Amino acid sequence: MSLDPEELRRLGYGVIDRLVDHYATLSAKPPMPVPDPGWSAASVPPCPDGPTDPDAALDFLFGEVLTRAQYTSHPRFFARIGAPSNPVSVLADLAGAGVNVFAGGWVGGAGPSAVELAVLDWLRDWMGMPEGTEGVLVSGGSVGTLTALAAAALARVGARSRATGYCSEHAHSAVARAWRTLGFDPDNLRVLAADEHHRLPRDATRDTIEADRSAGLEPFVIIATAGTTSTGAVDPLAGLADLARAASVWLHVDGAYGAPARLTPAGRDLLAGIELADSLVLDPHKWLFQPYEVGCVLMREPGLLERTFALDGAYLRDTATTEVQFRDRGPQLTRGSRALKLWLSLTVFGLDAFRAAIARGLELAELAQRLLEERPGWEIVTPAQLAIVCFRRVAPGLSDAEVDALNDRMVAAAVADGFTAPSTTVLGGRPVARLCTINPRTTDEDVRATIERLEQLAG
Repeated sequence: MSLDPEELRRLGYGVIDRLVDHYATLSAKPPMPVPDPGWSAASVPPCPDGPTDPDAALDFLFGEVLTRAQYTSHPRFFARIGAPSNPVSVLADLAGAGVNVFAGGWVGGAGPSAVELAVLDWLRDWMGMPEGTEGVLVSGGSVGTLTALAAAALARVGARSRATGYCSEHAHSAVARAWRTLGFDPDNLRVLAADEHHRLPRDATRDTIEADRSAGLEPFVIIATAGTTSTGAVDPLAGLADLARAASVWLHVDGAYGAPARLTPAGRDLLAGIELADSLVLDPHKWLFQPYEVGCVLMREPGLLERTFALDGAYLRDTATTEVQFRDRGPQLTRGSRALKLWLSLTVFGLDAFRAAIARGLELAELAQRLLEERPGWEIVTPAQLAIVCFRRVAPGLSDAEVDALNDRMVAAAVADGFTAPSTTVLGGRPVARLCTINPRTTDEDVRATIERLEQLAG
């Protein structure tokens, strides 16, 4: 199972050429794949018993498989939260996979482990958390939240059947899944109605904690969101941090999407208080422009991750060391290096480029809001915040139900059309259209043309 060096070099150059062409022609492609009812697992050829032509296999990969995927790096991919990657990070992933690098322990991976420690300290510093804060890179926000809550439970929870947690109705669905997976009673996760700004209300959280404590339950964690997926809203982090201290509960901040905005002046003001978190999750594969997968967990209390996840075995005795073992900071023993791509892209482009790219995303959402406000037939439902704006197409004489149906049809038609990819969410019980503008490749004209296309499709 090897190739002649020259054949490997030829195939490798061919893959790079295809990727370069992909980036060069990205804007001309549909951001979301056009549904193909004829495509299924049966479309994939059966596993051969003997060798086949590698060029034909690569043709199938690039021509049939990868064309049926969403392109989150596309300048008009505005759906949900995108992952606008950069090609330098792709090279780092290629290098790491090519060497088959192991980042679970120091003995077998001192190089990637040191890079991960450095990258974690960069992230810790940018978030304003104190020296001594520890962390680990994971696949993304879902596993990050699971990891953080598992450690918090070890530190703060007695009987899990009585533990209660508090989050907004707009918290990411990964929170409820982590809660259930960790063995907490699903009924004890208090999902509170958001305030008029779609944030977790501090006073209602305080009152619910007090009521639960009086009922003999064990309030344990407030889960705040720094950038909700639907609207980009930021919970009142400083106020919730004060409440958490007063109530002796853990403050976990889900900043998977919004936390990197702290690198900009506007984002720093909006995210004031994020540095007070007991644990924080953020996803570099979102607003730090990395390929999937890379998420980050930061933990204020040193040693807590190791106390939660450390493992041992006779087969590991030869790897014992006083240096960090990342296998002891999360649920993975076998793990590749997610740090290499973030390190390489930051090293090549510099932090200022990332700051400028984040600021550009904020400006694009504000541009979209201005354009919508200038044109008849649009209603702003939530103003631009953290590069997300929610809006609705309206028309005189239509009922609420008809307006709702119009907006759902409009967004679905836009995705099927192949020019642009907005998405929908539900606010106040009604569907709304939504743009998330975090891609630095997006031009002003992309935003303007998207709004014009939505007008055409709405009729």
